[in-house]
Amino acid sequence: MYFPIGWPKHLSSPTEDGESIQQVIVNRERNLFAVVTTQSIQIWYCKPTVLIVTYRRSDDSVVVNGINHCAVWRADSSGIAVGTSGAHLLFFRLHHEKTQKGLYSSKQLSSSHYRRDTTETDTVPVPSLRIQYAATAQIAGGIKCLCCLRDDILVATGNGILRRVSWDGSVKTQQELCIRTIPFSVDLQQSRESTIGDTSIYITQMEYSILLGGFAAVLSDGRAAFLTMESPRQEPRKVHAVWAPEVSNACCVAINHKYRLIVFGLTNGQGIVFTVDEITGALLVSHRLSLSSCDFPDGCQAAGPVTCLRWTPDGCALALGWHNGGLSMWSVFGALLMCTLGGDFGNYSDSGRLPLQIKSMDWDPEGYHLWLTTEPNLMDVTSVFPSLNNSTPTDNKTNSSGQLLLMPFVKSALTTNPCMTNHQHLFLQGSDRLYLNTGDTILKTTNLDTTEGTSPVRQTQQPVNVIGGKSNSLSVLIGNKQWQVVQIPLNYLSANWPIRYASVDKSGHCVAVAGRYGLAHSALFAKRWKLFGNVTQERDMSVSGGMAWWRDFIVVGCYNHYENREEIRLYPRVSNLDNAFASVTKVPSQVLLVNVFKDLLIIFCADYHISLYSIERREYPTSNPSAVIHRIQDLSLANFIPHPSSLVSLTLTSLRSETVAPKSVNHIKEAESLVINVAGRLLMLQRDRSSTPIVGEPLDRRKHNEMPFCAPIVLASAVENMWTTARTDRGKPHLMEALWLGCGAAGMKVWLPLFPEGEDKSHSFLSKRIMLPFKLKIYPLAVLFEDAVVLGAATDTLCLDPFTPSPDSRTPTMPFATLERTTQIYLHHILRQLLRRNLGIHALQVARSCTNLPYFPHVLELMLHEVLEEEATASEPIPDALLPRVVAFIAEFPQYLQTVVHCARKTEIALWPYLFASVGSPQDLFEQCLQTGALKTAASYLIILQNLETPKVSRHHATQLLDTALEWCDWSLCSDLLRFLRAISPADMEAARPPLASPNAVFPSPLTPRDNMQGFKFSTSSQRSRHGSAEKRMSGGSQDRLQDAGMDKKSSRSRNNSGNDGTAEEYYIDMIVSRHARKLLGAYRLRDLALFAAHLDYKLVNWIAKERTRAAKVEDFEAALKRLHTDFQWPMPSLGRNSSSSSISSRGSVSKSSQAGGTLESQINGLKLNTSIASTPSSSNNTTPSDSTTPVVKTITPGPAGAGFHVIPSSQPGRVVSIIKGVARPQSLASESTTSEAKTQEAMLKYASTKGSDENSLENTDPSEGSSMFEDGENVFDDSFWSNGTMLEELEQMYQQLAKHGPPQSEKELRYLLQIVLEAGCLEWALLISILLRDLPSIAQTVTAAGASDVSLETLGRMREGLSYLELWVDTECAGYKPLMLAMRPQTQILAELVETRATSPPLTPTSSISEHSTTHTDNTKRHSSHNNSSAGENDGEEDDVFSEQSNEDKEEAGCVVS
Repeated sequence: MYFPIGWPKHLSSPTEDGESIQQVIVNRERNLFAVVTTQSIQIWYCKPTVLIVTYRRSDDSVVVNGINHCAVWRADSSGIAVGTSGAHLLFFRLHHEKTQKGLYSSKQLSSSHYRRDTTETDTVPVPSLRIQYAATAQIAGGIKCLCCLRDDILVATGNGILRRVSWDGSVKTQQELCIRTIPFSVDLQQSRESTIGDTSIYITQMEYSILLGGFAAVLSDGRAAFLTMESPRQEPRKVHAVWAPEVSNACCVAINHKYRLIVFGLTNGQGIVFTVDEITGALLVSHRLSLSSCDFPDGCQAAGPVTCLRWTPDGCALALGWHNGGLSMWSVFGALLMCTLGGDFGNYSDSGRLPLQIKSMDWDPEGYHLWLTTEPNLMDVTSVFPSLNNSTPTDNKTNSSGQLLLMPFVKSALTTNPCMTNHQHLFLQGSDRLYLNTGDTILKTTNLDTTEGTSPVRQTQQPVNVIGGKSNSLSVLIGNKQWQVVQIPLNYLSANWPIRYASVDKSGHCVAVAGRYGLAHSALFAKRWKLFGNVTQERDMSVSGGMAWWRDFIVVGCYNHYENREEIRLYPRVSNLDNAFASVTKVPSQVLLVNVFKDLLIIFCADYHISLYSIERREYPTSNPSAVIHRIQDLSLANFIPHPSSLVSLTLTSLRSETVAPKSVNHIKEAESLVINVAGRLLMLQRDRSSTPIVGEPLDRRKHNEMPFCAPIVLASAVENMWTTARTDRGKPHLMEALWLGCGAAGMKVWLPLFPEGEDKSHSFLSKRIMLPFKLKIYPLAVLFEDAVVLGAATDTLCLDPFTPSPDSRTPTMPFATLERTTQIYLHHILRQLLRRNLGIHALQVARSCTNLPYFPHVLELMLHEVLEEEATASEPIPDALLPRVVAFIAEFPQYLQTVVHCARKTEIALWPYLFASVGSPQDLFEQCLQTGALKTAASYLIILQNLETPKVSRHHATQLLDTALEWCDWSLCSDLLRFLRAISPADMEAARPPLASPNAVFPSPLTPRDNMQGFKFSTSSQRSRHGSAEKRMSGGSQDRLQDAGMDKKSSRSRNNSGNDGTAEEYYIDMIVSRHARKLLGAYRLRDLALFAAHLDYKLVNWIAKERTRAAKVEDFEAALKRLHTDFQWPMPSLGRNSSSSSISSRGSVSKSSQAGGTLESQINGLKLNTSIASTPSSSNNTTPSDSTTPVVKTITPGPAGAGFHVIPSSQPGRVVSIIKGVARPQSLASESTTSEAKTQEAMLKYASTKGSDENSLENTDPSEGSSMFEDGENVFDDSFWSNGTMLEELEQMYQQLAKHGPPQSEKELRYLLQIVLEAGCLEWALLISILLRDLPSIAQTVTAAGASDVSLETLGRMREGLSYLELWVDTECAGYKPLMLAMRPQTQILAELVETRATSPPLTPTSSISEHSTTHTDNTKRHSSHNNSSAGENDGEEDDVFSEQSNEDKEEAGCVVS
């Protein structure tokens, strides 16, 4: 509620040497403060904080009457009474001197060039006061404390007598009261009365309350009591006293009039709060004020006795100070808001003393500042500030007399204006500014809302996070911790300070404030305040009953000073702030509270009556909109409210004690009940539906039908705040239909609806709602219903020590207080409470409605962790353990495995046996993770198994996970698992782990076994489906996985440890890795093999060299080439023609590929040719696309017939057939082809095969899978067409350009792999990669390397046969490779000759073959390395560059689409 902000201010008090500050007291209006020292009286003004007058007693008066001890204000602020140590009561009068400009004013310089700004002293006249001595009264027995009773002063003396003294100095002896004659009892009805017999007992402190009808007193022996008086005249025979139970060490007292509470400070540093029983009159313990030993070890004992207690003016918070130092703030029902014992307070830590040794304190008008006086500090100042060694002795007078401090605070707007809209936002108000936490709603304001004439709050406006009744995104209030600070305009503050009420609309866009007079409002998106244009209108009204927003109208309950009457006014936001646009309604008595529910206005007046009004908006085409209210009914609460000021808040809600199913509920909410908070007790008055003719009949605004209410029911006690909403969300009915209560130290309570499941009425005896309490670590100020989050605020301190303290700042530096927003999830508390009450069905309903929250897995983890910690560390056996029910509940969600392992890893190992006794064996959970594919979760379970099982078992499970991770291509996990396996030494394999000791020796496992939980069901569904945890799984050719891994080579590490060489375990690991590598290469997944080797530091060159005649051989060149295209995102080449083209242009083309079924679906891009090409095209590969003489490639968009070429699907799924209408040669050089020539070409391709019986031979190839279809049945790509040298040269140039349009990262990877396979002697893959790159020199180098003597005849045969199949595939499916195949014909003929020569020549000796291969292979490698500008020996160094992370710019330039 209240939070300090900024630095405390040090006020310079004019004191003499040896004079100390005794007390600071405030008058009834709280605008004048009296600072009482041992010899003087100072009167300070509140705003501006200035000293008005000082009265100093003479030395003779101090000697005769004694020093000042205590003081009290007169009720009308016309006098002050001061009690002295010499048993004298001095009376002083305050006279107001009439001045025109006030006591202070700014002086204007004579210079006309200097412009002086207006200050507070100019706008707020400080009254000129004069203190005059009036009289002296001698009090027998000495003065212990003073208390003001209307026109008299009650003086407690040292001989146990209470004397009444009038303000003229006369003592009323006939009304004296002796405490030894007062009857004391426990209550006022049945207990036996007794008197105090000890004559030495007297009253040390007391405070009077007219609302409670008595005064609370602290006796000298430490006991406390409440003295009731039947009449204000204090007749001795009519005074009764009630003991405060359990109190024997009280030292101070304070009364909360609003909540009817009495708090006593104790000598042990704690506080105890009592409430008065209305029936018996006894004092009942409400709660205690004690610091937590977890947060403040020995806090109360170190702080010492409580010295002073002060409730805030609104009664919502309590300030408590200790004798040894320290200040704390508590909410009305015991929640700790702030404590200085836990902060860093600079130099006090060096001196060993606690900060803020408070002697007296009091609050300003609205609680924005706390005035403090501290004990005199007699320690050596130079020990704190060594720089002050040379200071004069007079500089230390401030330190020796005590300090006068002013501590600023901000408070929640709910303290004085608990309207419904203020409950929906985190909204704080300070002395001159507002603190609003609304996320980025201001940035989301539409252009229509920012105009002057429209409002962002409309009748049909839906909440930001609700669309169609379902929450589609999280509230923006969750993630934003920044405060939006709204400065209140100075021209309004200067004349109307302090700010009493503040309100924000439901959208968080508009705010309004009201001070002493008038009001002001602002639209935050417009960043402009609106004030009254007529100052007279502003001064004629004062807001007295709060304010609220209804759509774009401000509703206020105010007092009209001009006509002396109470009114309700509605001001439109879009109009100027003027009474001409306001809607005014008279009310019979003062308005105390205002609230709005939909189109209903509810007010509470000082005559105990509640009035209901309907509000109607009226639009006018030529004028501003207006609102009209009509009274519906009045309701008297005189029988339920002891005093009008005791009503804390009231609201209309749509809640009822009985609920219906979510499907049948009317989502247009109507007012169903009235909820009021009477001094912390929550009452609910429901509508009487029995008198309504038609159930659900809407309110008739014209007839103004009354809403009869039933008798009230008590919902809860000790309630500070309540939250409810008028919004609806069909997906989360439990959270939206609930009533949330803030209960101080007891945390929060939620009145949750229990919806029946379907039409089942077998449990009709069950309650329809349930009150669930739960603890919080923050103080709640706002509730986000759909997001299951509570928002609050807290104070943080920053200690900033000055480098050069000034001489007048002797006290150690106080910290700078900052305000931060806090957040806490409450969903797991609700679920836990429901499970504890065996309401698992309803818990499951609530949880399933919140599964879309991103932190829902964290909610399950929190619930499991808290229950585990509580039960596993219990000192006694738990008869009904909750953990098995929680485990069974979490098992209903797919996050079960993940939740269990995360909870275990964040819990002590000693608690694991208790956990796994309920959830099952971790080995079984590990197997479930492998079955569902949750590899990351399985890795976490592996860590659990490592601590619970022997290394041998851990190695077994790690091997299982490694095998699965290899199948899922999770390379980073594979790398971690290999490091884990190789770290296990053989010496640890047979070592047995000792059993874990249970933290609970009495009861090591849950009392309710898991086997008995089989009948515990949450739903009636027969079989539930559990899915694996939502993890990102990497596919084989994922470009994102390549970028995440980076594919940059890590630091080289040895695969085999020196002590583990040749072990069976190491061999088994290598066998698993090698087996998967063969599997990848056998499936033609060359890129996955490279990723595999990069992450696992696998020696790829040596392995491929060993496997070149086994796993590395290529049986199907067509499938391998297609797989390379797919994995490396390399576009398929294609040809096309556009007869209307006038020039050849280029653009990078990208083919979209998919991996479904292992087939390639590509959008084929074509080439455009025209007769207007330049006569001499360039043959350079580096020609830029802007060169007009170079044939270039341009992407052809699929279009209608006649527009170049288009793509149609064939009869086979996953295939694409390109229809090429024709290619126009320059200068009409295109020739016709005949069928016979085509057959000759086909026969030549058949001759190249030496294995006609192979299943992949030409005869068994199905031409229907993909064939070219031409117009009029003519094939324009016949041999005569391709044999023309001019056309072939041009097409080769085009292919040189096309080859550059693959992704740059893929090209780097392919070049690197080409170098790897050449070094390993795997010529088949080298030939395929060279074809993919359209690299004729690499093809020639590969064919040359094939002539080495160590290359087997089978390898040469597969290479030649593979090229034959590729030529057939090019003829039938991919004509884009036709130019390359024609250019490769010489190399194809060389391969054919090598095969024929090798088949007829005798075999060479092994020695000669090896030497010849070594020489040839070395030469080929050098030539290839020279061609690629790199050396074969630099493979490991190049891997960093080749498999590096590709930037987004490279992706866009390459036009690569990641599948």
